[in-house]
Amino acid sequence: MTNKANEMLVEKFLENNNMTYLFLLLANLEVQRLSNLPFTVKKSLKGKLTSIALEHIAANEIPDYVMEEEDNEVPEELR
Repeated sequence: MTNKANEMLVEKFLENNNMTYLFLLLANLEVQRLSNLPFTVKKSLKGKLTSIALEHIAANEIPDYVMEEEDNEVPEELR
């Protein structure tokens, strides 16, 4: 099957079954991603990981906390 055929199958499934399935699938993947963050990054998060993940998916914005943490560690002289 080609990519186009696969995309059409996925679109048809989502149209027929409900976009909630996709939303929850993406939120679950985001929870897994957040769970694997280093402890120093996770302790700076406000709230439960599941709530944060749902907010990220709903806003369609997935922040890169690891890069933000590394940016904060760069000495002032090098900025």
